[in-house]
Amino acid sequence: MTTALRPRFKDMMNLVVAADACCECGSCVAACPHRVMEMRDRKPAKRAGSEGASDHCGVSEGIGCDVCASVCPRMWPREPHLRDVVFGPQPAYEGIFGVYRHIFVARTRDAGTRERGQDGGVVTSLLAWARESGLIDGAVVASVGEGDAPCFPTPKIATTVEQIRDSAGSWYTYCPNNLALPGLAKAGVERAAFVGVPCQITALRKTQCTDPSLLLVPGKKPQIAARQRESMAGPGARVDFSIGLFCTEVFRPELMTERIAGEMGIALEQIERFNVKGEVLIHQRNGAVVTIPLETAMHEYQRPECAHCGDFAAELADISCGGVGTDRATIVVLRSQRGIDIWRAYEASGRVEVWPIQEHKKAWNILQRLARRQRERVPAASPGAVPVQHAAVAEAGTLQYSPHQHARAAQAAFEAAQPDPALREASLAAVYGPRAHPVPQGPVARSPIPGEAAGPGPDGKRKLPPPPGVEQGGASPAAAGRCAQAQDDGAARLFSPASVMS
Repeated sequence: MTTALRPRFKDMMNLVVAADACCECGSCVAACPHRVMEMRDRKPAKRAGSEGASDHCGVSEGIGCDVCASVCPRMWPREPHLRDVVFGPQPAYEGIFGVYRHIFVARTRDAGTRERGQDGGVVTSLLAWARESGLIDGAVVASVGEGDAPCFPTPKIATTVEQIRDSAGSWYTYCPNNLALPGLAKAGVERAAFVGVPCQITALRKTQCTDPSLLLVPGKKPQIAARQRESMAGPGARVDFSIGLFCTEVFRPELMTERIAGEMGIALEQIERFNVKGEVLIHQRNGAVVTIPLETAMHEYQRPECAHCGDFAAELADISCGGVGTDRATIVVLRSQRGIDIWRAYEASGRVEVWPIQEHKKAWNILQRLARRQRERVPAASPGAVPVQHAAVAEAGTLQYSPHQHARAAQAAFEAAQPDPALREASLAAVYGPRAHPVPQGPVARSPIPGEAAGPGPDGKRKLPPPPGVEQGGASPAAAGRCAQAQDDGAARLFSPASVMS
């Protein structure tokens, strides 16, 4: 790699695309400010007819850019390196499934949405509420719409409640949602919600958090630097909040075309929805449900690219959701303050019912196991791969991405190479635009999951921590607030004059 802290176009094309580690999110193509790249056979590639080798970009080697590699979710920094810059010093817990403030189980009260939704219908219901209330102008979603092949969703910008509801459900074939982000401006969407699987959430966060000082190159015209900065950060700035979907892997298209349509003789037009609950469930429009053993589907149709992803629970999303271990309900993980604020208002609308995670111990345990298994499966040679480390141990070996440190180093090098103060100021203004310059951030200390063991026991088995209680983040914000209020009321009664006198 050219440098561990500054991946370039050549690195991305060789270490990710050519190495079959590319997740096909399309973020590099969406962010390219010079139209150098395109999606071809679901993979990023240089545009047809471009001069030079497939790993050569004249802009990267010339005036400098590498926006594409900077937003690639497979390149450094990866999810564990971005936790501090994404979530900041806020008090939180941290486990094998990432940083969290609240974790609980929920289900929409709307019967129609619940029926059309994947598990508890929470994501669709939340998005519909956010659009109706004016919190967002639209949402980036995956859905099968007019002109799409059956069972193969494409990225959509849903600007109406009905379009949001039409996007309910998952199809388990990959849909590059990030490709829709540049279209937000044209659609007139100023405040969007973004729904995606973990690799897509990571790419989104990189557009939002990557310091643009990487674009500082002596001799580059400020207007070109401004164009590069807008292409990298502009679409992500329109995203008000993100919802990440739990994901182990998705399947190759051949599961649909060869196995289901070909061998099983089920017309794809007759499939209403899919789900995975220990086996692949194929729900047909006539009410019949046909299954495929999950082991068979994974062995024969799993995308090999997914083996390079160690993030099961969308660790960088504001809100993460998934249906593991539940019956028509959704595990909800609130990770950021923005996620908490949105959920608090949504729950107050009365559209959702919630349960503490302690009432769903099976779901909690499955979440722990799947998250650890996924973290451990990433090949050591994968770009940006990080070792599994226990949450209770300071990640001294996991370098956190620091925009401030990167900005200081880049600006110092730029100032040394660009003696003209006026040009330096013009370049800095172009690179940062309305964005504030990064400031130092102190060390972040998060609490481990209460009751989590430091490692495997003498028998080599790892004891899972119990589900956290309400006071430990194991319930929705409203439930936690009621618990705290009840404790305060109890203390007030205990120390009231009447109680003391009696």
